[in-house]
Amino acid sequence: MYSLCDTIERYIMRLIENSPDQVVVIQRGKLASEFDCAPSQINYVLATRFSVFRGFIVESRRGGSGYVRIRKIPIDRIEPIVAYLEEYERQLKESDVEDLLSWLERENFITHREGQLMKAAMIKALEKIDDLGIPPGAERNQLRSRILKEMLLQILSWGK
Repeated sequence: MYSLCDTIERYIMRLIENSPDQVVVIQRGKLASEFDCAPSQINYVLATRFSVFRGFIVESRRGGSGYVRIRKIPIDRIEPIVAYLEEYERQLKESDVEDLLSWLERENFITHREGQLMKAAMIKALEKIDDLGIPPGAERNQLRSRILKEMLLQILSWGK
């Protein structure tokens, strides 16, 4: 049985897949009415299922004629993710890394093996931080982001 969030996600994904440029513009209120839910439910789905780490850029404009534009990031354009990692490096959570690696695997940008190696390298690096007594938080997120960014830049240099 699918949850409402799953149903909304599948609906938006179908819209994106059927769009020639893989961009869709929706109105939060109309979509909420269509699914008989609060607009905050739509916000939740957008925030958790359509993040940059899952391969999407979401832009929104609030107000009466507001909209939400969801754009699938082309896999050959990984630079927006590298830029995002640089800008928000102190906020990168382990779940963000897992989402990003899963997306890169689904899009065949990296192999499953490469994804597992990247994840293991970050986990081992963070275990060393535990040995130094650095508490969880911004410093750990920053290190995670820097390691991931360097790995992605290396993969980009291979011409994948």
